[in-house]
Amino acid sequence: MIVFIVVEFLVDWYPKVDFRNNIAIVIPYVMLFFGATGGMIGVASLAGKRWTVVTTISFLIMFVLAFVQRDITGM
Repeated sequence: MIVFIVVEFLVDWYPKVDFRNNIAIVIPYVMLFFGATGGMIGVASLAGKRWTVVTTISFLIMFVLAFVQRDITGM
């Protein structure tokens, strides 16, 4: 998650690289994003089964909505 936050800062905030139109950059970025957020399920599992279920369901909803948004907007 920390690596994702650093990458997010470098491409979206400081130099503001326009990477969303470049598929060669978008694919690794999305893989890193889902890897980082999926890894947070492991962190939530330390808090108990209830939080593991909540974060897993939230992750799956986010996953589906990300691709629905991509389909609707074309971006």
